Amino acid sequence: MIDAAFSHQGQREDRAAVAARPLWIFAVALAVILTGLVFALLQRGSAGNGAAAFPSTTAPARAQVSNELIEMTKGLQVTQQQAVDQLQVVQDQLVAQKAETKKLSEQIASLTEKLNALQVASAPTVTAPVSPPKR
Repeated sequence: MIDAAFSHQGQREDRAAVAARPLWIFAVALAVILTGLVFALLQRGSAGNGAAAFPSTTAPARAQVSNELIEMTKGLQVTQQQAVDQLQVVQDQLVAQKAETKKLSEQIASLTEKLNALQVASAPTVTAPVSPPKR
């Protein structure tokens, strides 16, 4: 019975760890995308006066595109931070759950020892009847 309870607890912990993986993967993917955007912006910025980066656009259009990219990058950063925060909450819950499981495990072991001691103490002692000596 105790093994079944531990088995179910282990399964719940495994499910919680698996649930945290998509958030982590999302955060990493978002970081890669942000890095790519920043790299692309830096490459375009280092192309000289910027004419090669936006050959057929006017200065106001370039500024608008730059502002849109900056806003998009900020939005992605906010989303990434939210994903990281959610992952941290899940990890904290998992740590707390593992600590609680360990505590309950120790309590069950202690109670099992006490129960075994009580069973041994209350076990009837069987003695063989003593027959009177023959003369």
